[in-house]
Amino acid sequence: MSSVPDLPLHPVPLQELKHLEAGRHWLINQQIAGLDSLTPVRGQLHATHRGTVLEVEGEADTIVTLCCDRCLQHFNHPLRASSRELLWIGEPATTHATATSDPVALEGEGDDGGVMEQLDPRGSFDPEHWIFEQLNLQLPIVNHCGSDCPGPATWTSDTSGIDPRWQALQGLRS
Repeated sequence: MSSVPDLPLHPVPLQELKHLEAGRHWLINQQIAGLDSLTPVRGQLHATHRGTVLEVEGEADTIVTLCCDRCLQHFNHPLRASSRELLWIGEPATTHATATSDPVALEGEGDDGGVMEQLDPRGSFDPEHWIFEQLNLQLPIVNHCGSDCPGPATWTSDTSGIDPRWQALQGLRS
C-alpha cells in the first residue's frame, strides 16, 4: 500500500492510480483549502482504481467556528465525515446518450448503482477537494449554538427601539 503521511494532498493522475494495485492511502493532518477550521483536518483517505470506477473511502474531522443564526454569537462546532464513494471513470454520459436513439438505453442511464460523480479518464483525482466536499456536506443548514442560546437580542422601552445589532448603521443616516 502506497502511503504519503502528513504531506499536502495533491491531485493524482488516474493513470498513476490505475497502476497501483493496492491503491493510494493518505494520512491527513493539515488545513484544507477553502475550509476555515480551527484545527488541522485529521483523518485518512484511500483511493483504489477498479477499472471503470474509482473507489474512494475516507474519514476526517476538524473543528470550525460558526455564527449562531439566532443570537449571532460565534461557537465552535466539530465536523466529522466518514464516507465511501464510487466515482465513475469514463467519457461524459451525455456523449453516449446523444449517440443512441434507444429510449430504453437512456432510461437505464440514471441508475448508476451508487456512482455519484464522474471523472475524466485522462484527468486526476484531487484528494484534498474530496475531503473538502465531504466535510462541507456535514455543515449544519441552520447554525444554532445550543440549548443555552439566549436567542435574538430583545428591545426594551427605554431604548430608541432599534435592534442593538444595527446601531452601527445609525451613523450612516446623518
